[in-house]
Amino acid sequence: MNAAAPALMTSTEMMLWSAAAGALGLVVLLALADAFYSRSRAAWHTLAYLAFCWLVVLLLCGLPGELWPAAIEPLRIAQILIGPFGAAIGSVGASEWLSAHQRDRLMKVSLLAMTLVCITGGPLCLLLPPQWALPVSAALAIANLSVVLWLSVRATQLGDRLAWGLALGCLLTLPAQIGLYALALNPTRLALLAQAGVALAALLSVVITAAMLWLRNRQIRQMMDGDVSRRDPITQLYDGVAMVQKIIRAQRRRLRTRRDGALMAVLLFEPEALLPQIGQAGLNDIYIQLARRMQRHTGAVNPAGRYYDRCFVVLLETMHSPRWIRTLGLRVASSLRRPMDVTALGGQRIRVNPDIAVGIVHLSVAGKDVAQLLHEAQSVAQAARAMRSRAAMLDPETRIAVPVEHAELGSSWRALRNATPQTPTRPKTSSPKAPRAGRHRHKPA
Repeated sequence: MNAAAPALMTSTEMMLWSAAAGALGLVVLLALADAFYSRSRAAWHTLAYLAFCWLVVLLLCGLPGELWPAAIEPLRIAQILIGPFGAAIGSVGASEWLSAHQRDRLMKVSLLAMTLVCITGGPLCLLLPPQWALPVSAALAIANLSVVLWLSVRATQLGDRLAWGLALGCLLTLPAQIGLYALALNPTRLALLAQAGVALAALLSVVITAAMLWLRNRQIRQMMDGDVSRRDPITQLYDGVAMVQKIIRAQRRRLRTRRDGALMAVLLFEPEALLPQIGQAGLNDIYIQLARRMQRHTGAVNPAGRYYDRCFVVLLETMHSPRWIRTLGLRVASSLRRPMDVTALGGQRIRVNPDIAVGIVHLSVAGKDVAQLLHEAQSVAQAARAMRSRAAMLDPETRIAVPVEHAELGSSWRALRNATPQTPTRPKTSSPKAPRAGRHRHKPA
């Protein structure tokens, strides 16, 4: 390549960028320690993203070229490739971080499209004339960052408070990335004060983004391990009052965002029948296991609570398609019905089949009283007890509880809303009342 090489660094500039690279390297080392400690996939993704951010700063600021002048050509190629590849990793991580596959089709499609564009566009930049290769690579990386910033702000409007931190990190990354590419493209170097501003913006953006990634990973780990101190002392979920407040706030946001979601209720039937065998401690263990299984499928971004002793509720504030209601309902019902091992009063481990049912109510822009929504969800769950899949929802036309696998959900939220009557009616059940006995079965493990 014959692109003009940047001017040599002064000693002050060398000190500035060496300090910035060292500070960013410390963040990467902390992420490496967290990945080894937690051993989770999300932590390794965080490490990969932060390592790429460190490489982007290191390559674009020109520090490696000062240390290894003979490697100018390979470093120039690395400058062209590192931006789009780092942006692709960022898009994949942002998609998981925002739970785009669950909450919003636009998020999912946009991030997937930008990932594919960056992965394919980066190597293609090498085929361009030398004077255009790095500018086009920069345009790909900055365009991807702009999309992630926009979708982070969109996630905040859908009720994700942590997304504000990610949006702030992206907002600081934008001038940092522009400044770094200006350094790589400008043969005369920027003023020292401007370089210090770019270095500070890069450091702050990486620190804030790393903090948000760590907070989400911690939230997921606590959800999976059940070691977070919430309101309910047994299941570590929100209590009924907190869930009612969250549903009220979600309904207010829904009037502004015009988005659709769902409210899920999970009922455990006749838990008192197990008390003679396992006692209250064993019953509490069942509640804890049910809460963990439920949250594995509903995710950390969807608030889950214990409405009362044997009723759990999950607020699915946004979902990308109506058919996801069917998928999620069947997954949760299937997971919660699996046998679980608990300790009996005699100390031996026994296997229990929980008698559960799942009821789902569609949430649209039409305002409904929270008490009515919770009543409908529990009524549908009661009806689901007599169904084979143990998961039900209200038919949008007849307002009768039907198995989710047979519900006519349509191809879009608009079709589902158009099929729903405008005047609310009390839910009906299409199945006879379930028997009261013989639902819990246990055997030695």
